[in-house]
Amino acid sequence: MDENRFDLHTHSIVSDGTATPKEIVGIAARSGIKLLALTDHDNITGVQEALDAGKELGVPVLPAVEMDNEWRHELHIIGLDVDLRNPTLNRALEIARERRERRNRIIYSRLKEAGYDIQPLVGRPESVTTKLHIAHALIKGGYASDVRDAFVKYLRPGTVGYYTETRFTPQQVIDIIHLADGLPILAHPCHIRDNPHGLIRELYDLGLMGLEAYYPSSSQRQTDMYVSIARQYRMLVTCGSDFHGDNRPGVEIGCAWRNAPVLEHTYETLVKRMNS
Repeated sequence: MDENRFDLHTHSIVSDGTATPKEIVGIAARSGIKLLALTDHDNITGVQEALDAGKELGVPVLPAVEMDNEWRHELHIIGLDVDLRNPTLNRALEIARERRERRNRIIYSRLKEAGYDIQPLVGRPESVTTKLHIAHALIKGGYASDVRDAFVKYLRPGTVGYYTETRFTPQQVIDIIHLADGLPILAHPCHIRDNPHGLIRELYDLGLMGLEAYYPSSSQRQTDMYVSIARQYRMLVTCGSDFHGDNRPGVEIGCAWRNAPVLEHTYETLVKRMNS
Protein backbone atom coordinates (compact mmCIF):
# COMPACT_ATOMS: atom_id res chain seq x y z
CA MET A 1 0.00 0.00 0.00
CA ASP A 2 2.94 2.36 0.55
CA GLU A 3 3.51 2.08 -3.19
CA ASN A 4 0.28 4.03 -3.76
CA ARG A 5 1.15 7.25 -1.89
CA PHE A 6 -0.75 10.26 -3.17
CA ASP A 7 -1.22 13.95 -2.46
CA LEU A 8 -4.37 15.73 -3.61
CA HIS A 9 -3.75 19.24 -2.28
CA THR A 10 -0.82 21.36 -3.57
CA HIS A 11 -0.28 24.98 -4.60
CA SER A 12 2.07 26.51 -7.16
CA ILE A 13 3.19 30.04 -8.07
CA VAL A 14 -0.07 30.32 -9.99
CA SER A 15 -1.70 31.03 -6.62
CA ASP A 16 0.23 31.35 -3.35
CA GLY A 17 2.97 28.73 -3.63
CA THR A 18 6.62 29.26 -4.57
CA ALA A 19 7.24 26.34 -6.98
CA THR A 20 6.12 26.11 -10.59
CA PRO A 21 3.60 23.41 -11.53
CA LYS A 22 6.39 21.46 -13.27
CA GLU A 23 8.63 21.75 -10.20
CA ILE A 24 5.83 20.42 -8.00
CA VAL A 25 5.47 17.36 -10.20
CA GLY A 26 9.24 16.89 -10.09
CA ILE A 27 9.22 16.98 -6.29
CA ALA A 28 6.35 14.50 -6.27
CA ALA A 29 8.23 12.15 -8.60
CA ARG A 30 11.32 12.22 -6.37
CA SER A 31 9.12 11.62 -3.33
CA GLY A 32 7.54 8.50 -4.80
CA ILE A 33 4.08 10.02 -5.22
CA LYS A 34 1.86 7.91 -7.48
CA LEU A 35 -1.05 10.34 -7.84
CA LEU A 36 -0.98 14.12 -7.54
CA ALA A 37 -3.43 17.02 -7.78
CA LEU A 38 -2.51 20.66 -8.30
CA THR A 39 -5.20 22.67 -6.50
CA ASP A 40 -4.41 26.35 -6.90
CA HIS A 41 -6.86 28.82 -5.38
CA ASP A 42 -9.68 29.66 -7.82
CA ASN A 43 -7.27 29.05 -10.68
CA ILE A 44 -6.52 26.29 -13.18
CA THR A 45 -3.98 28.06 -15.40
CA GLY A 46 -1.09 25.93 -14.10
CA VAL A 47 -2.81 22.57 -14.45
CA GLN A 48 -1.87 21.88 -18.07
CA GLU A 49 1.80 22.41 -17.23
CA ALA A 50 1.44 19.93 -14.37
CA LEU A 51 -0.35 17.42 -16.62
CA ASP A 52 2.43 17.66 -19.23
CA ALA A 53 5.11 17.27 -16.56
CA GLY A 54 3.25 14.29 -15.13
CA LYS A 55 3.34 12.52 -18.49
CA GLU A 56 7.04 13.30 -18.83
CA LEU A 57 7.96 12.14 -15.31
CA GLY A 58 5.50 9.28 -14.91
CA VAL A 59 3.33 10.87 -12.21
CA PRO A 60 -0.44 10.73 -12.89
CA VAL A 61 -1.89 14.20 -12.28
CA LEU A 62 -5.53 15.00 -11.59
CA PRO A 63 -6.76 18.35 -12.93
CA ALA A 64 -8.12 20.17 -9.89
CA VAL A 65 -8.85 23.49 -8.19
CA GLU A 66 -9.50 24.79 -4.67
CA MET A 67 -12.45 27.19 -4.47
CA ASP A 68 -13.31 29.63 -1.67
CA ASN A 69 -16.84 29.61 -0.27
CA GLU A 70 -19.12 32.06 1.52
CA TRP A 71 -20.45 30.39 4.68
CA ARG A 72 -20.85 31.14 8.35
CA HIS A 73 -17.05 31.12 8.21
CA GLU A 74 -14.60 30.56 5.38
CA LEU A 75 -14.71 27.16 3.71
CA HIS A 76 -12.59 25.73 0.92
CA ILE A 77 -13.81 23.00 -1.41
CA ILE A 78 -11.49 21.14 -3.78
CA GLY A 79 -12.75 20.08 -7.19
CA LEU A 80 -10.90 16.90 -8.16
CA ASP A 81 -10.62 15.62 -11.72
CA VAL A 82 -12.46 18.56 -13.26
CA ASP A 83 -12.89 19.21 -16.97
CA LEU A 84 -10.56 22.16 -17.63
CA ARG A 85 -12.57 23.17 -20.71
CA ASN A 86 -15.91 23.35 -18.94
CA PRO A 87 -17.40 26.82 -19.63
CA THR A 88 -19.26 27.03 -16.31
CA LEU A 89 -16.08 26.34 -14.34
CA ASN A 90 -14.03 28.80 -16.38
CA ARG A 91 -16.60 31.57 -16.04
CA ALA A 92 -16.84 30.97 -12.27
CA LEU A 93 -13.05 31.22 -11.93
CA GLU A 94 -13.05 34.42 -13.96
CA ILE A 95 -15.64 35.91 -11.60
CA ALA A 96 -13.58 34.78 -8.59
CA ARG A 97 -10.47 36.42 -10.07
CA GLU A 98 -12.33 39.70 -10.63
CA ARG A 99 -13.62 39.65 -7.05
CA ARG A 100 -10.14 38.92 -5.69
CA GLU A 101 -8.58 41.77 -7.69
CA ARG A 102 -11.26 44.19 -6.49
CA ARG A 103 -10.70 43.05 -2.90
CA ASN A 104 -6.95 43.55 -3.23
CA ARG A 105 -7.33 47.12 -4.51
CA ILE A 106 -9.46 48.01 -1.49
CA ILE A 107 -7.02 46.33 0.93
CA TYR A 108 -4.09 48.24 -0.62
CA SER A 109 -6.04 51.50 -0.30
CA ARG A 110 -7.00 50.91 3.33
CA LEU A 111 -3.47 49.95 4.31
CA LYS A 112 -2.01 52.97 2.49
CA GLU A 113 -4.43 55.33 4.23
CA ALA A 114 -3.25 53.87 7.55
CA GLY A 115 0.40 54.47 6.63
CA TYR A 116 1.33 51.09 5.17
CA ASP A 117 2.01 51.51 1.44
CA ILE A 118 2.82 47.90 0.61
CA GLN A 119 1.49 47.53 -2.95
CA PRO A 120 4.93 48.21 -4.53
CA LEU A 121 6.33 45.38 -2.35
CA VAL A 122 3.88 42.76 -3.57
CA GLY A 123 5.76 42.25 -6.84
CA ARG A 124 4.21 40.56 -9.86
CA PRO A 125 2.80 37.13 -8.97
CA GLU A 126 2.39 34.64 -11.81
CA SER A 127 -1.38 34.95 -11.61
CA VAL A 128 -3.74 36.37 -8.99
CA THR A 129 -2.50 38.05 -5.82
CA THR A 130 -3.64 36.33 -2.63
CA LYS A 131 -3.70 37.58 0.94
CA LEU A 132 -0.56 35.54 1.55
CA HIS A 133 1.25 37.73 -1.01
CA ILE A 134 -0.01 40.79 0.87
CA ALA A 135 1.16 39.32 4.18
CA HIS A 136 4.66 38.81 2.75
CA ALA A 137 4.66 42.41 1.50
CA LEU A 138 3.85 43.58 5.04
CA ILE A 139 6.82 41.55 6.28
CA LYS A 140 9.10 43.06 3.60
CA GLY A 141 7.98 46.53 4.66
CA GLY A 142 8.91 45.82 8.27
CA TYR A 143 5.32 46.03 9.46
CA ALA A 144 5.03 42.39 10.55
CA SER A 145 7.46 39.78 11.87
CA ASP A 146 5.94 36.78 10.10
CA VAL A 147 2.83 35.67 8.21
CA ARG A 148 0.79 35.03 11.34
CA ASP A 149 1.71 38.46 12.71
CA ALA A 150 0.67 40.07 9.40
CA PHE A 151 -2.75 38.43 9.45
CA VAL A 152 -3.36 39.12 13.15
CA LYS A 153 -2.40 42.81 12.88
CA TYR A 154 -3.66 43.78 9.44
CA LEU A 155 -5.73 41.19 7.56
CA ARG A 156 -8.16 39.58 9.99
CA PRO A 157 -11.71 40.86 10.66
CA GLY A 158 -11.59 44.02 12.73
CA THR A 159 -8.14 45.11 11.51
CA VAL A 160 -7.30 48.05 9.26
CA GLY A 161 -6.61 45.97 6.16
CA TYR A 162 -9.50 43.55 6.36
CA TYR A 163 -11.93 43.47 3.49
CA THR A 164 -13.74 40.63 1.78
CA GLU A 165 -15.94 40.24 -1.28
CA THR A 166 -19.04 38.08 -1.35
CA ARG A 167 -17.94 34.68 -2.61
CA PHE A 168 -19.77 31.72 -4.09
CA THR A 169 -21.90 29.70 -1.69
CA PRO A 170 -21.03 26.04 -1.03
CA GLN A 171 -24.07 25.05 -3.09
CA GLN A 172 -22.79 27.08 -6.04
CA VAL A 173 -19.25 25.71 -5.76
CA ILE A 174 -20.44 22.11 -5.44
CA ASP A 175 -22.76 22.56 -8.43
CA ILE A 176 -19.95 24.12 -10.50
CA ILE A 177 -17.64 21.19 -9.73
CA HIS A 178 -20.34 18.65 -10.60
CA LEU A 179 -21.06 20.46 -13.88
CA ALA A 180 -17.33 20.20 -14.65
CA ASP A 181 -17.55 16.42 -14.05
CA GLY A 182 -15.44 16.76 -10.89
CA LEU A 183 -15.57 15.47 -7.33
CA PRO A 184 -16.22 18.11 -4.62
CA ILE A 185 -14.03 17.46 -1.55
CA LEU A 186 -14.04 19.51 1.67
CA ALA A 187 -10.49 20.76 2.24
CA HIS A 188 -8.88 20.63 5.71
CA PRO A 189 -12.06 19.95 7.74
CA CYS A 190 -9.87 20.08 10.86
CA HIS A 191 -10.05 23.88 10.49
CA ILE A 192 -13.84 23.93 10.81
CA ARG A 193 -15.09 26.37 13.43
CA ASP A 194 -18.52 24.80 13.62
CA ASN A 195 -20.28 21.60 14.62
CA PRO A 196 -18.54 19.25 12.17
CA HIS A 197 -21.34 16.67 12.17
CA GLY A 198 -24.01 19.23 11.34
CA LEU A 199 -21.89 21.08 8.80
CA ILE A 200 -20.84 17.98 6.88
CA ARG A 201 -24.41 16.71 6.83
CA GLU A 202 -25.47 20.03 5.29
CA LEU A 203 -22.69 19.86 2.69
CA TYR A 204 -23.42 16.21 1.94
CA ASP A 205 -27.03 17.12 1.23
CA LEU A 206 -25.70 19.75 -1.21
CA GLY A 207 -23.64 17.15 -3.07
CA LEU A 208 -20.29 16.99 -1.26
CA MET A 209 -18.47 13.76 -2.13
CA GLY A 210 -15.40 13.60 0.09
CA LEU A 211 -13.42 14.80 3.11
CA GLU A 212 -9.72 15.61 3.37
CA ALA A 213 -9.44 13.72 6.66
CA TYR A 214 -5.65 13.31 6.44
CA TYR A 215 -3.99 16.72 6.69
CA PRO A 216 -0.67 17.83 8.26
CA SER A 217 -2.22 19.72 11.18
CA SER A 218 -5.09 17.29 11.78
CA SER A 219 -4.85 15.46 15.10
CA GLN A 220 -5.37 11.70 15.21
CA ARG A 221 -8.67 12.28 16.98
CA GLN A 222 -9.84 14.65 14.23
CA THR A 223 -8.71 12.29 11.49
CA ASP A 224 -10.54 9.36 13.08
CA MET A 225 -13.69 11.46 13.43
CA TYR A 226 -13.68 12.61 9.79
CA VAL A 227 -12.95 9.11 8.51
CA SER A 228 -15.93 7.90 10.54
CA ILE A 229 -18.19 10.65 9.16
CA ALA A 230 -17.04 9.93 5.61
CA ARG A 231 -17.85 6.25 6.05
CA GLN A 232 -21.28 7.14 7.43
CA TYR A 233 -22.11 9.04 4.23
CA ARG A 234 -20.08 6.80 1.92
CA MET A 235 -17.84 9.68 0.91
CA LEU A 236 -14.25 9.50 -0.30
CA VAL A 237 -11.47 10.05 2.24
CA THR A 238 -8.51 11.99 0.84
CA CYS A 239 -5.13 13.20 2.05
CA GLY A 240 -3.40 16.44 1.13
CA SER A 241 -0.27 18.24 2.26
CA ASP A 242 -1.48 21.75 1.28
CA PHE A 243 2.05 22.22 -0.04
CA HIS A 244 3.03 25.87 -0.67
CA GLY A 245 6.79 25.49 -1.08
CA ASP A 246 8.79 28.07 0.88
CA ASN A 247 5.57 29.82 1.89
CA ARG A 248 4.75 26.96 4.24
CA PRO A 249 8.05 25.67 5.68
CA GLY A 250 8.14 22.12 6.96
CA VAL A 251 5.22 20.92 4.84
CA GLU A 252 6.40 18.49 2.18
CA ILE A 253 4.52 16.84 -0.66
CA GLY A 254 3.13 13.51 0.54
CA CYS A 255 3.49 14.29 4.24
CA ALA A 256 -0.21 13.72 4.96
CA TRP A 257 -0.22 10.20 3.48
CA ARG A 258 -0.85 7.31 5.85
CA ASN A 259 -0.90 3.60 5.17
CA ALA A 260 -4.67 3.27 5.65
CA PRO A 261 -7.31 1.11 3.92
CA VAL A 262 -9.59 4.11 3.32
CA LEU A 263 -6.84 5.88 1.39
CA GLU A 264 -6.07 2.75 -0.60
CA HIS A 265 -9.76 2.63 -1.54
CA THR A 266 -9.62 6.27 -2.64
CA TYR A 267 -6.50 5.65 -4.70
CA GLU A 268 -8.11 2.70 -6.47
CA THR A 269 -11.31 4.65 -7.07
CA LEU A 270 -9.49 7.62 -8.59
CA VAL A 271 -7.17 5.53 -10.76
CA LYS A 272 -10.16 3.56 -12.07
CA ARG A 273 -11.92 6.84 -12.80
CA MET A 274 -8.89 8.20 -14.68
CA ASN A 275 -8.51 5.03 -16.72
CA SER A 276 -12.17 5.02 -17.71
